[in-house]
Amino acid sequence: MSLPDENHVIELLKQVRQESNPPRQVWKQMGKERLIREAYRMQQAAMVKRVVAGAGSLAAAVFMGVWLSYDSPLKPSMDTQTTISTPAVITTTPPLAIPSLPVESKAKPAEKLEAATVTREAPQPQTLAPEAATNPLDTSQPTPTREKSPMEVQAETYLLKKLGAQSKQYEVDHVHSNLAQGEVAFRKIINGIPLQENSVMVRISPKTGEMTLLLYPDLEDSGVASQSTNRDGTIDKVKAAQQLGSTLRLVYAGKKQPELQYVVASDVYVNAKTGKLIGQERAEKKSVAVSGQGKPIVLKTSDEVAELLERKLDIKMEQKAFIGVNRHGISYSWNDGQGNGVSVETTDDGAFLGFSQMAADGRKNERETTYEQAKALAIAHLEKFLPTDVRELSLEASQESPSTIQFTFAPKVNGIPVMDHPYKVSVELASGLVTELIGNFSDLSWIQTDQIAKTLSKEEALVLFVQHAPLELVYLPAEKGAEPVLAFQIRRDSEKPWAIEATTGKVIN
Repeated sequence: MSLPDENHVIELLKQVRQESNPPRQVWKQMGKERLIREAYRMQQAAMVKRVVAGAGSLAAAVFMGVWLSYDSPLKPSMDTQTTISTPAVITTTPPLAIPSLPVESKAKPAEKLEAATVTREAPQPQTLAPEAATNPLDTSQPTPTREKSPMEVQAETYLLKKLGAQSKQYEVDHVHSNLAQGEVAFRKIINGIPLQENSVMVRISPKTGEMTLLLYPDLEDSGVASQSTNRDGTIDKVKAAQQLGSTLRLVYAGKKQPELQYVVASDVYVNAKTGKLIGQERAEKKSVAVSGQGKPIVLKTSDEVAELLERKLDIKMEQKAFIGVNRHGISYSWNDGQGNGVSVETTDDGAFLGFSQMAADGRKNERETTYEQAKALAIAHLEKFLPTDVRELSLEASQESPSTIQFTFAPKVNGIPVMDHPYKVSVELASGLVTELIGNFSDLSWIQTDQIAKTLSKEEALVLFVQHAPLELVYLPAEKGAEPVLAFQIRRDSEKPWAIEATTGKVIN
């Protein structure tokens, strides 16, 4: 029997292909939908397993009593450091490792609906009406003054999944959040009154979308839970606003185009029982006369940077700098490998932004520097880089640690501090070494000064403040076992600090 002809076989195959009916389109669609349903079912099963495992780890962490100590903003700067323990941590990777929503993206409708069960009220931007301040202290919860970001909504949804109904006891704490780093803080509501400090943190990895829940039970265990909800004996909001309004001062605020505003001290509170200011000394800012020694500095090469260090700081560099580019601009760094290093930062255009240095441990044995000596050293170094039009500074804050003091100064124009152009100088206490000096050292001649004659008086600003300031009752942090303090503060859930435009009287909220 002979083999079939090759050409004949090919013709037969072509004929079969032409006569066979192709699969119907509807069958294709049914198969596709079936595969999608099966993938979704498997995804949901995996997510349930993760949630159950996370809930178990949460219960174990709370049962074991893992606490985290804190540094209260009400403690004097000379207080000894509190030992910080590790918080309870729960980590979850989203199904299929889908990255979390970036800050600027929009939240999905389903996420918004689910997160709505967590918040106390629907977030609606508002400015308090003038008549609201004339009412006595009410017990209603204040309405947030801004809309939540997609990242905050995502964190609320995650908190609901982990804590269930218990998540309703928390609200987003915008002032202690760091959305750029993926950190969303929450503060607890106890007896209808929030804690001033956050006690829960949700971290969302910008790269992987992995979410971590951190619990700080110490911040809640301060005797607050045992307090009665009876608020008899507290002052009303009008008196509280008048007390806070006594700290109003005129400043230039705004990074791109500073404008005159009346602001109150952000870290001063009113005791709701006595009506006295808490932290009044922090509202008082001391003025310092200075003498700027030059024009704005522009550095284009590492040789120019090295020359500046030798001329201004008596630091001589023998080798070439390591040059790096970061989000701020350009950095020039030297390190001798023995613990001594210097770094200078500039903008992309070469404008000087500051320097930092570290010395070997041998300098730690020198005589310790006092507060006043450290302040004098900070000012003396700052004057070397200030432009000639800066003749006065305002000492806004000083933060002391066991090894250093950091001073924050604001330049003054016509006696008015420019808040968004601060200078920060750190001094090592053991050696008197200025370890860091950063700021915007451009001249301030571009700031408009002709508006001063048109500004409201402090008395007029106080009237507006009492009418419109969105005050809230909070529990201030207290040492464990100490009596918690009930106090008034301005709500801090807005994007910008609460202020009054000094030329128009418009409320910035």
